[in-house]
Parts: sequence; C-alpha cells; structure tokens
Amino acid sequence: MKIILISKDQNLVQILRKTTNSVGIDLAVFNESNDPLDVMSAVCTQNPSLLFVDDDFTSPHSAHLLRSLRKINQNMDIIFTTSDTSISLGKEISQLGIHYYAIKPLEESELADSLKSVVELINKRIY
Repeated sequence: MKIILISKDQNLVQILRKTTNSVGIDLAVFNESNDPLDVMSAVCTQNPSLLFVDDDFTSPHSAHLLRSLRKINQNMDIIFTTSDTSISLGKEISQLGIHYYAIKPLEESELADSLKSVVELINKRIY
C-alpha cells in the first residue's frame, strides 16, 4: 500500500513516517510545489491507495484539487488536515468524500489512530 502526503508541515511528516514505518506502509511526501497541476501529476503518477492532504500547503486550491482528483480516481481514500476553522471550508471539503477531516494542531495518537483506521478500511476492501 502506498500513501502520499502533500505537506511541508514537518511535524505531520514525522508523525506519519513514524506511524507508517511501524505498520510497514510506503509513505511518499510531496512538497516541491503547491501548484494544483504539479500535485495532480504527482498523485496520478504514483497512484496511491491513500492521499493525505494538508490544506495549509495546498490552500487556496484544496477543494478544486480534490474535486479534480476525485474525477480521475473516485475510489482514492483521502485524509484532510487544515488550520482553517471556517465552517464553509468544512462543508465544501466534507462533500468530496473525505474519510477523515482534522483541524490542527493534531495529537500524534489521534493522527496515528485515524491513519490506521483508514488503512484497515482499505485493506478490507482490497482483500
């Protein structure tokens, strides 16, 4: 299983690396560009089972990016994190089939539990 994290948040990267290493999952981190076309290209090229999107990196294009990725791969599981507490963003993003929506700052255990839960869901679908 492959997970792509789209973020420059080093705390998030460290937590996910630790969690994915403990369960033997391949984690790729994309943080070269927040241009939606670059992000889409990276995601489509690597075809992950799970996409982990940090809105703080992809904003203001997050909703558009996720909508476009959904058109390409409707089955891709997505976890979304943000520092933005606005209700309008929450409504817009939650309509895109996000499996987990979290507002930063995140506890390491909360993030690890959510990741493991989504991975378990994916594994049940695969096998």
